[in-house]
Parts: sequence; C-alpha cells; structure tokens
Amino acid sequence: MKSGEGIEMPFFLKIIASAFLLIYIFNPKIGWMISEGWKYKNAEPSEVYLIINRILAVAFLIIIWFLVR
Repeated sequence: MKSGEGIEMPFFLKIIASAFLLIYIFNPKIGWMISEGWKYKNAEPSEVYLIINRILAVAFLIIIWFLVR
C-alpha cells in the first residue's frame, strides 16, 4: 500500500456493515438488542449508551464510505 492510500474493503462488506450501522443510527434500541440485550432479562439500555452508540455508528459510517477504499 502506497502512502496516502486508504484501506481496501470489498463493496459487499461495506453494504453489510452499513446496514448494521444504519440500524444503530435510526433505532439504537434494536442495535442494543442485537449486540447486548439478548444477554439480559428485562433490561433496558440507558439513554447515554444509546446516544454514544448512535454517535459512534455515524462516525464509523463516515469512515467506511470516505476513508476506506
């Protein structure tokens, strides 16, 4: 890899990752259920957890589409 080039990622992996990240952005509670909620009975994520995950999902989506080739 030459200097200034991004990391390569197959297009279909970008689509799959983007689908999961969009779930986290638009409905972070479902994202929480997929990643953490199945481990606990009668548990709810905190608002801070949901906000942080939404922000991180936006950041990762930007990274995947603009910094990764």
